[in-house]
Amino acid sequence: MALYFCSGLLQDPEQIRHYALNVPLYTHFTSPIRRFADVLVHRLLAASLGYRERLDLAPDTLQKQADHCNDRRMASKRVQELSTGLFFAVLVKESGPLESEAMVMGVLNQAFDVLVLRYGVQKRIYCNPSHTGGVQAVTGLVFALQALALRSHHFQKVGKKPELTLVWEPEDTEQEPTRQVITIFSLVEVVLRAEATGLKYSAILKRPGTLGHLGPEKEECDSEPED
Repeated sequence: MALYFCSGLLQDPEQIRHYALNVPLYTHFTSPIRRFADVLVHRLLAASLGYRERLDLAPDTLQKQADHCNDRRMASKRVQELSTGLFFAVLVKESGPLESEAMVMGVLNQAFDVLVLRYGVQKRIYCNPSHTGGVQAVTGLVFALQALALRSHHFQKVGKKPELTLVWEPEDTEQEPTRQVITIFSLVEVVLRAEATGLKYSAILKRPGTLGHLGPEKEECDSEPED
């Protein structure tokens, strides 16, 4: 991740290089009307070119200002992500349930993460009944927890590839259980549903071969899992 820093405090010139552009020296600036970091860069460039007096700033003082700019930039990004999530939760509440295909992005021993393709949101789905309910914040994203109607589940690694096998309870006693294998990049069907309390929504994995939205009996989500 790109960071603002004071080059005068770095002993190794390699630490100043711009990784993606592969150039030894790099700075950037836009019109200095919005960000203090741009104002600093303009002042430093003007001083280095002789357009204004040198700044009376020690390198460590300038680094503290750079650190503050980094903190504010990350806080702004975080607020933007949370705002987007909040408005999407309102959309799900007002227009849901929303059904979409999803791609599996990560497989754990009792859960898996999916990217809901139509809406670009990520969710974590748990298969252990003890994890029923609740929400958990993970890397800035809110994942809804949903216990599935499973008879059993089994995690294994095929080579280096994680694989989670779900055995669904049959909807009819005369039917055989449905077996579903979850691996990285598997495509599954999910339904996004608003939760009863707060502006939160959960992702519910559809039973393989199920048409239409899931029934209300799949909506319970109230407790928080252990780490």
